Amino acid sequence: MKKIYFITGSQDLYGEETLAQAEKDSKEMTEFLDSKLSDIASVVHTPIVKTAAEAEKLCVEASADGDCIAVIMWMHTFSPAKMWIRALQALRKPMLHLHTQYNEKLPYDSIDMDFMNLNQSAHGDREFGFICTRLGIKREVAAGYYKHDAVISKIRRFAYAAAAVDFCKGMRVAMFGNNMRDVAVTDGDRVESEIKYGWNVNYYGIGDLVKIVNEVTDAETDAKMKEYTDRYDMDTDNIAAVRKDDRHRACDNRRQDRSEYI
Repeated sequence: MKKIYFITGSQDLYGEETLAQAEKDSKEMTEFLDSKLSDIASVVHTPIVKTAAEAEKLCVEASADGDCIAVIMWMHTFSPAKMWIRALQALRKPMLHLHTQYNEKLPYDSIDMDFMNLNQSAHGDREFGFICTRLGIKREVAAGYYKHDAVISKIRRFAYAAAAVDFCKGMRVAMFGNNMRDVAVTDGDRVESEIKYGWNVNYYGIGDLVKIVNEVTDAETDAKMKEYTDRYDMDTDNIAAVRKDDRHRACDNRRQDRSEYI
């Protein structure tokens, strides 16, 4: 299952009681977001970040985790953003900055400094947004109460895009009848596609494809033809031509088992 890290920022000056509450609130938010994104990826809680070393360690871990497709950043308290510089420079996964509050409304009748110390997202998220902009980091920003439908919708769109980016980074595309494999100076747009999107596009000889097509059995072709006739009306009398084309389609399944052609 693919994962999205939920990373909560704080600092080590608030005291154990405040930090324990921040950890509890972070876990609760993670569970809620996981329930809303579980069809795309699992939202994983991470320990709240209190220092520059912890921030960098976590961003390096997320970048190295092959199952992690993205991170969601939220500053529960005021998390001084200078401590995030090396962490953000190390991050290699798509990032959504969730500019929200744990509470939907302020408790005006009971608000005190303890509450203010714990709930400084408005301050911490502005600070975090500043350092992201200063570093020129591209990210998505979702602002608003995290349980509201409009915010969830934006987070889901981000998660879908992150899943697509993750898929593209491992995608390999075969081209036939072109030029040399893995040669940069003759590859033109295929070099650009790998730089920007992670798509590995390489040339393969026609003989490589013929070999796979020839391995497709009549039984495999029959099974695919039956699938077509069961599901569709065949608007042609030239069934032989369809069968020939279907043989090439049947070889798709074989190519998927061969990493050099995917």
